[in-house]
Amino acid sequence: MLTVIHTFNGPDADRILGEVRTGTRSFEDTKGFKFASINKQKNTSDIMLFSKWETLSAYESWADTVGENKAFKSSTPQMYEVLEEKY
Repeated sequence: MLTVIHTFNGPDADRILGEVRTGTRSFEDTKGFKFASINKQKNTSDIMLFSKWETLSAYESWADTVGENKAFKSSTPQMYEVLEEKY
């Protein structure tokens, strides 16, 4: 399992949030997608996208669909292998 975190920031949080939501519309159509959460940090305009994937190739399949989305092009994803989860 893979966790991917994107952090977005900029002066126009509403525009960035719109681009992030547009980019995530294809999540559920991507085989290997597990979970996603879009979060806005309190007291700043920072937005974080937290997502979980079965494999790196599943994530890469989705990333290929993002195309020219400015928010995603400006964000470098952080990738983590899931070692343990509790619910």
